[in-house]
Amino acid sequence: MKMKGSFHIQHNAKPEVIKEVLEVIHYQNILKKEEIINLLDNVPKKRVEDNLTVLGKIINKQNTIEIENLLKMDEITFNNYLHYKIYSSEEPIGWSYRNVIDIFYNEYCGRKITLQDIEQKVKERALEEGIENIAFSQNSVRGALNFISALEPNPVDDSSSVFNLRSYCQPHLMLWGIDYIYNKQWGGEYGSLILLDDEKIEELCKFAMIDRDNFDSILKQCDMIYSFLDVSMKLFGKSIRLNRKWTFEDII
Repeated sequence: MKMKGSFHIQHNAKPEVIKEVLEVIHYQNILKKEEIINLLDNVPKKRVEDNLTVLGKIINKQNTIEIENLLKMDEITFNNYLHYKIYSSEEPIGWSYRNVIDIFYNEYCGRKITLQDIEQKVKERALEEGIENIAFSQNSVRGALNFISALEPNPVDDSSSVFNLRSYCQPHLMLWGIDYIYNKQWGGEYGSLILLDDEKIEELCKFAMIDRDNFDSILKQCDMIYSFLDVSMKLFGKSIRLNRKWTFEDII
């Protein structure tokens, strides 16, 4: 597999700083890197640069509609959106972020996070997929954790660094997970029926970092809130149909 760009997730990148950068871009109408750095003189230059790097890979700085809606979001929704954008990104950092979460989900439930171990596992996966000389370090894991730990509830205990799957996520995050699956499986062709087999359920639980026991109740909430999502039971099991792309008006 060939992917252009860096697999490193900048460890200085954090949702709260990305929001500050977006505020400068939107309200000051400034796009140039040096001007943004100068305006954010309360934030170290390197930190602003790292946040601009991640931001540039997940959000088009010239997309004023997306940025305007982002700045209308409350903190929980904003952080969830960044998670969704990084997780679903086709950039190399999206690959890195998904693999870090996959390792957490499958190997670290109830365990203290070990940065060196996760770094090594990600590099091994890269070799298995034919990705050579990957730029990925313990700081890359820290970068991923900055966005994972910003979710509410936080799947990582701040005092012990133990990862646990969550019992709840906001319905809009589940909707974004379903949207991710539609784009992955159908290339964004909405209206198709998707069978929620064990593989799909696990993928949604992994995306939202929730335990399987609470999946059905969260999906039910999602079904009740969003009229363009249909959840039904068929002879062959539970299925979902996303009839159209979500809009910011659906979320905010």
